[in-house]
Amino acid sequence: MFHVEQKNINFKVPRGTYFMAKRNYLDIQQDILNQIDKNSKNKLVDELMDTLSISSDSAYRRIRLEKTFTLDELIKISNNYNISLDQLITSNSSESVLFSFPFKTNSFNLEEYFLKILNHLRKIKDNKGTMYYSAKDIPIFHFFQNKKLLAFKFHYWLNVMNNDSELISHKFNYDFIPAKLAELTKQIYTVYAQIQTHEIWNLETLTRTSNQITYYYELGLIDESQAIDLQNTLKDFSLHFEKQCEKSNKFFMNETPFNTEENYHFYTNDIIATDNSIYAEYADIKESFLPHIVLNYMTTDNEQYSEFNKSIFTNVIQKSTLISSVNEKDRTKFFSYNRKFIDKQLLKIKVI
Repeated sequence: MFHVEQKNINFKVPRGTYFMAKRNYLDIQQDILNQIDKNSKNKLVDELMDTLSISSDSAYRRIRLEKTFTLDELIKISNNYNISLDQLITSNSSESVLFSFPFKTNSFNLEEYFLKILNHLRKIKDNKGTMYYSAKDIPIFHFFQNKKLLAFKFHYWLNVMNNDSELISHKFNYDFIPAKLAELTKQIYTVYAQIQTHEIWNLETLTRTSNQITYYYELGLIDESQAIDLQNTLKDFSLHFEKQCEKSNKFFMNETPFNTEENYHFYTNDIIATDNSIYAEYADIKESFLPHIVLNYMTTDNEQYSEFNKSIFTNVIQKSTLISSVNEKDRTKFFSYNRKFIDKQLLKIKVI
């Protein structure tokens, strides 16, 4: 028989290792509790009792971080309060940034898309937030004040997104956006017009849409009268943007501003390429939106990434020319260029 001598073996664990692992998890739980409390009208203890079907004592133990959430409880909380557990877990990583991707299929519901935009803009407006927009194309929010251009742009964008869509086989018409959504589109622009915004445009931001109108005419998806009407509407749009820049305020075409507050900061930059990216900050939230395949986008509120994104916007703005409320000469030159470009497109349409 072999005799085995028993010894107490001491493994040397670096001081604080277990504590840090435990602390990181509890930090995550504290973040979850903070989010529930922030987005709820009831007391935190009542929310936990109702959501997790636990007693008051059990709820307080979780609030005091004496008891950690189980996996089932985390799933219930995530579903009930729309909290991204992935984002909480990766939030402390300097190399990982989690983006959400709202539309994952080719099926596209206009009403759902419009409602998502409206609800997000309302959060920014209600919290007196600020938006920054790097405009490769005319910022989508502006189209919601003009039925004709809105219908054209969405018909064009959805054609690009859906190669096998029935849209391809149908010519464009101004009723492409259903009448029942008209009020919704008006609400979207009404909210956007009251948000502090900084938009960075270049010489192709508006002319891109003019080119798209001509391209649609060449494809036979719109007739000559529609092409001419859309180009002239776009020219009116250009005049409206110039008026908004003069007042440094956003408002509906042919109407007066909602208030006298200067909330429209319009910059031009012909050197740095714009990409339709957006940065927004409101309350204690900092969000970044990146375009993805035409109408879709990816979004994150990762603070580290959003701070970096804001620094890029700040740097670009410093190298751009502000033409809202000031620089009348540069403002006139910029919008005159746009209207001359549209006039050339009108001549091209008439000779095709």
